[in-house]
Amino acid sequence: MVPDLTDGVVILTRYTDDDVQAHLAGEDEETARRFGWWPRSSTEATVQDAIAGWARNWETSGPIRAFALREQATGRLLGGCELRIQPGGSAHVAYWTSAGDRGHGHATRGLILLLSYARSIGFDEIEAHIAPDNHASCRVAEKAGFRRSGPFTAADGATMIRYRAVPAGVRWVRARR
Repeated sequence: MVPDLTDGVVILTRYTDDDVQAHLAGEDEETARRFGWWPRSSTEATVQDAIAGWARNWETSGPIRAFALREQATGRLLGGCELRIQPGGSAHVAYWTSAGDRGHGHATRGLILLLSYARSIGFDEIEAHIAPDNHASCRVAEKAGFRRSGPFTAADGATMIRYRAVPAGVRWVRARR
């Protein structure tokens, strides 16, 4: 069962087959590039497969917990996010916003809800891996309570920045320069 998580403005819910067209409409070159499938783009079939895979992961307690990010008042799809459970007891997060809905704080709100969910099911070690040139995503992570930990080389050879979630109950203030 996929829980509904809300802050009163956005809500995280399960994906449904009714989301296929909205998901396709929200994908652009930036989305495809960041998630590694550019120059290809998603199709109705690949989105249906993704939604079915996310549902299977929830049904089987699999390692990926995907949520649709929606506007609370209307239910309109704004993007999505995933908690990716790693072997050894840690978790990684991924998040995205539909092309026409970027820059309004939706991703930050969704990531805060996802982080709260991750902690509620026992995860304290939570990371976000972000490309160094993805400044908007870096700001989202920082606003949601992640702290930059440093660069690393991903399995595909790409340089990424590791962000770690600040432990629950700890507040940090950015040093002034």
